[in-house]
Amino acid sequence: MSKIILPVALTVLFSTSAVMAESFSTVEYVTVTRSTPIYSTIQEEIPSQKCYDVQEAVSSGGSSNNDVVGAVVGGALGGVLGHQIGGGKGKTAATVGGAVLGTLAGQNVGSKYNTPGTTTYQTVRKCENITTVKSRQVLGGYSNVAKFKGKTITVESDQPLKQIPVTVTYSY
Repeated sequence: MSKIILPVALTVLFSTSAVMAESFSTVEYVTVTRSTPIYSTIQEEIPSQKCYDVQEAVSSGGSSNNDVVGAVVGGALGGVLGHQIGGGKGKTAATVGGAVLGTLAGQNVGSKYNTPGTTTYQTVRKCENITTVKSRQVLGGYSNVAKFKGKTITVESDQPLKQIPVTVTYSY
């Protein structure tokens, strides 16, 4: 029976000592040994315009529609003359044939009276939209370093710190 009592007694002894153990916590302030700024890189797109002048050709003067006028007038005159020549069913064929031949002749005569135009140049301003990417550094905060009981503690903050609060729990 003593073999059973000893393990049970040891178990009860350790259980009661664990239940009866007490602990408390306190805050200690550790001095910061180094505060290093933390920078972030921000890229901004900056829109702008690039403008330059170019020379463009401008045609002026001259008429190129005399051949059209000649074709219309020639077709009308040819149709009237063809209508005068034929008789019966041949009259229609003569009218159409006269109109076609008159159109070709009038276009040929009219194109001889076209005058060549002159070409001048004018300066025209042209612009393009350009986007330039610019990088810049922005302060994002500080990395604060301290040593506590042989261990390095690092805390990030908005400003450099002089001390870092550390919660310490003691058990007995």
